[in-house]
Amino acid sequence: MKPRVGAAVLVEHDGKFLLGKRNKKNAYGTWVIPGGGVDFGETIEDAAVREIKEETNLDVEILKLICHKEIINVPGEYHGVVFFHLATPKHTNLVANEDLSEAGFFSIEEIKTMNILPSVKHVLQEAGFWPDKSCE
Repeated sequence: MKPRVGAAVLVEHDGKFLLGKRNKKNAYGTWVIPGGGVDFGETIEDAAVREIKEETNLDVEILKLICHKEIINVPGEYHGVVFFHLATPKHTNLVANEDLSEAGFFSIEEIKTMNILPSVKHVLQEAGFWPDKSCE
């Protein structure tokens, strides 16, 4: 097994952020920033645009790279380096695919009450949207 390179997209619309409820083995039922693997010969930004389209039906405009995060879950057989981008949607015709059981736009206050992966808070902090930057 080798680490995977991934691309994920934090989509912001009207002060709310797109999250999807994971419908796959690793982190099942947890709210995540949608994304997936980078294909051979594909740029990380192109992968981000493709993955958000595949998982949510959204066409997006990438604004910037927020950060990258190494995510290691040995029991879940996952090791990836994920590059997180900030984007705006070109439309809001949101449809969750089979990788996500649900998807929606949520305020920071709503997100604070949800079962999220730690990477969600980290990315929101790095992007300057989550006000509390305490170490965890």
